[in-house]
Amino acid sequence: MIRDEAWGSRMAEATSSSDLIPIESQTKTIQTCFQQCLYEVPNFQRPYSWSQDQLGDFWDDVILAKGDFFFGSTVTWVSEKRDLFSDTYSIIDGQQRLTTSAILLSVVRDAFNDVAAKYIDIDDFDAHTATSQALTTQKYLMVKDDDGKSHPVLQRPEKMFYEVIQNPNAIPSGAKWNGSAERIGEARSFFEAKILAAIKGLTPAGQVERLKSIRSNALKARVIQVELASEEDGFLVFETLNTRGADLRLSDLVKNLLIRGGATDAGDRQAIADRWDRLVDRVQIGRVSADVVDRFIWQSWNSRREAVKEPELFKAISRIVAVGPAAHLSYLEELERDSETYEWLEAEHVQVQPKVRGVRNAFAIPEFVDSVRALAIFNVSVANSTVLAVARKFRETRLIKQAQVVEVLRLVESFHFQYTALTNSGSTGGTRGRYNRFAVRLESAASVSDVALAIEDLKDKLRKSLPDRARAFQAFCSLFYAPSLQLNQAHKLRSRKIFIAYVLMSFAKLEGLLPAGQNLTTWSIEHIKPQSKASANYRDPIYAIGNLTLLTAHLNSSLGDAPLSSKVEALKKGGAYFDSELAAWETSAPDSPSDAQIEARSQLLAAEALDRVWKL
Repeated sequence: MIRDEAWGSRMAEATSSSDLIPIESQTKTIQTCFQQCLYEVPNFQRPYSWSQDQLGDFWDDVILAKGDFFFGSTVTWVSEKRDLFSDTYSIIDGQQRLTTSAILLSVVRDAFNDVAAKYIDIDDFDAHTATSQALTTQKYLMVKDDDGKSHPVLQRPEKMFYEVIQNPNAIPSGAKWNGSAERIGEARSFFEAKILAAIKGLTPAGQVERLKSIRSNALKARVIQVELASEEDGFLVFETLNTRGADLRLSDLVKNLLIRGGATDAGDRQAIADRWDRLVDRVQIGRVSADVVDRFIWQSWNSRREAVKEPELFKAISRIVAVGPAAHLSYLEELERDSETYEWLEAEHVQVQPKVRGVRNAFAIPEFVDSVRALAIFNVSVANSTVLAVARKFRETRLIKQAQVVEVLRLVESFHFQYTALTNSGSTGGTRGRYNRFAVRLESAASVSDVALAIEDLKDKLRKSLPDRARAFQAFCSLFYAPSLQLNQAHKLRSRKIFIAYVLMSFAKLEGLLPAGQNLTTWSIEHIKPQSKASANYRDPIYAIGNLTLLTAHLNSSLGDAPLSSKVEALKKGGAYFDSELAAWETSAPDSPSDAQIEARSQLLAAEALDRVWKL
């Protein structure tokens, strides 16, 4: 159920925390809101964020309700007054509700048009009825003043909101959808499915009546519109609502803080908002978690300063920017620089970037990129503060050498290969704290020797935290690749193609057979003893790491189920790594290796893995 949390008490506490703020309030239906007011989402507001659960609650509580529904409160201020036409209200709280209502109405409008087009030739149905209802619905999304100028009823920053929700006849801007636009699109798809199901099987006239009922319920929902006197009051209430229980994220509050404290001029505030939006777009690329920007802010902080718990972070940020506008902009610049690194963290597809003369970019170092990719494959984010600190120190100073950048990332990669990928040891506060302390020490390092000592200390601490060797050895021997089998989630994680390809590639890189920066997706995993001879048990030795090698995709397809004697020369030439056990099979296993030989090779690779490849 959609709930509005004691808005009255929160507003009372907000106003008691400062000088009294003039407030007016009145009850309105969504219909009255969209007929009598224009709304805009101000630049300090958060993006659209309603999930499937919240959309489901909206549908059940508002659209399926038999009577009007109290939809909670909206908090606004009049940002533009007009004579003989609707004033524009900037929304401080409640934009998710109003936006969702507009999205629903846009789907109803389009459904009316679809009914008209689909049944235009039906004799006992007047398609004009549906077209007329579509036009009526559109008036809640776009309105015209007495001069015939059109105004969006709800103005949002996403271009797609105007082009898809409010004016589908508009010439497309071609603007790429950001995270907020994606969620608006998902909300539209949600309501499209609901409405199609609601009108399925009805006559054309019945469909029109059902759509009118859905629209009516959306428009009858009631809100209490709270109206403040100024934008500055809006900034204050927006921030205070959060401390009194409003559903705002850390990123919402930091955006509000930086815009409010970084400038007073409207144009300058918009510039800060635009920079923030670009930062958020970089951080959110390829990530689906709703709290990704919050995590980035936290990890950026932990890469520079002593760690604080997430609930205390906003207070800590407020303290460091409190000295004035310059401090607000300086902190924004911090986040912008770190976002350029963070964009590529946790990304399995990350690739080496071109070198640019005079620019010290860690992502132009193939070994660094390989380690970043490895951490993504392991699903390790606990070390992000260290990765951010290393990339930043390399970019901004000459105190850390390229070899040291590679060394630190290899230490972290090798540790988590054993600790996380093999033995599945869960990350703890101690692990996070270790990386935070190293990052802070590296950030404050004022000399080459300071950097070297910090790295040695990290190496020592990681070595002492490694899992038991026997446990790691056994875990490596149990690696397998069985793409044709149905596996549970635990087995899938350690037998994914990209992980096994990474493991096999790492042996070749150690021997210098292949350079760093390989694209793992261009390689294929070969079962030396063919999969066609395997059982349906993932423990079958045919699936084991000892029976696997890495080939070019073209070579893998040409070898097929050929006997080993026919494969050996091809494996030598086109394989990533031809080890001593494989060489021994050439004479002792003319058709295919035995189970014992596969086990022996698994153990050889395990020993090589712990003693050489992923040795700290």
